Amino acid sequence: MRYAIFSDIHNHSAALDAALQDAAGRAIDVYLCLGDVGIDSCVHLVRNVGAETVFGNWEVSGWRTLSPANQAWALQLPPMRTYDGFWISHAAPTWPKNISSLEKFLKARHQLGMSKQFPYYIGQSTALWDAFSELLTAQIPLLFHGHTHRQVVWELSPTNLLNKKPPADFSLAGGYAYVVGVGSVGQPRDLPGPAYVVFDTATDQVEFIRLRR
Repeated sequence: MRYAIFSDIHNHSAALDAALQDAAGRAIDVYLCLGDVGIDSCVHLVRNVGAETVFGNWEVSGWRTLSPANQAWALQLPPMRTYDGFWISHAAPTWPKNISSLEKFLKARHQLGMSKQFPYYIGQSTALWDAFSELLTAQIPLLFHGHTHRQVVWELSPTNLLNKKPPADFSLAGGYAYVVGVGSVGQPRDLPGPAYVVFDTATDQVEFIRLRR
């Protein structure tokens, strides 16, 4: 199975359209969106390709600006999705079991806190180690996230050595765990151009895509 995984469009429908057209030429089976989609035109593109989506912090604050149909769609989005061998989340994979949708998070957000649920995995931090702890406990080697608007790989070795690696294509190695930032389609903060990743479960390869515009 080949997954195109993208995040953080933030109202840039032209950039999203370019990314989706590029992905269409890469034999993609499933599209995954990690949230912070933005305006209705962007939501339309996400829904048009049937992207399996999680909500981000933009949806928490901006869902009311959407059309009624897209509001209903956003309110039912989960905070994370789990697949055979990997997870996706806008940021943290550590969500209470009773928070299964944006609608439920909105009712409990003051108890949960935004900073805890939407941490930035830019440097070594308690939040990053917590993410790896969740992965190791579940025996899942791979988390894809957005939120930082940067493509980056955090790699944890079997001997608990944590390495920050540049966004170069790689294959999963046995005994290692990875937290992968997929970058941003609409507002990249590392290099110019829409960015996303492709994950091939047949080869266990993660490929980093950067479009030049």
